Amino acid sequence: MNVGPLDSQGARRAPPGGRVLRILVGLGLMAQATPVYFHVDAGLAIGAALLMLGLLVVYSLLHVVVSGRLVALSPGLGAFVGLGTLVAVYLAGAPGGPLLGRGEGELAAGTFLGVSLLVAGVRADPGCEVMSIPSALFRKRAELACLVFSPLDALERRWRRKRAA
Repeated sequence: MNVGPLDSQGARRAPPGGRVLRILVGLGLMAQATPVYFHVDAGLAIGAALLMLGLLVVYSLLHVVVSGRLVALSPGLGAFVGLGTLVAVYLAGAPGGPLLGRGEGELAAGTFLGVSLLVAGVRADPGCEVMSIPSALFRKRAELACLVFSPLDALERRWRRKRAA
């Protein structure tokens, strides 16, 4: 059972260490991605922005499916679907990639992940960080695990429970 601090709606929150780690990684990604927008042509920047909008639509649809219980999707499988979408955009839009080939996918995926991590850290969203923007928009947290942060959050919660006992 995952026991952790609860927000006003009774939803579980990410522990403080996980929040700080999300914010630091998000800031690092944004520090790498932001200068790129000033050094590329407008077409590539617009392509990356459109891909980020597409990612937001895809993750919003996934949020509706998961939150509305329209499809039985385990948190682990949902994490792979969420991460898989981001990886697919990254690979398809890499320089010389099969779809876009100018680097739009790499830029969009890095920026989207950076912003998502910052939003997840500020909101204390546990679980899948790429779902934090749709969670903020719909004002309901998605219940998907994260391949990296969920295990770290669980370890921190366990450590805090042992320390409090």
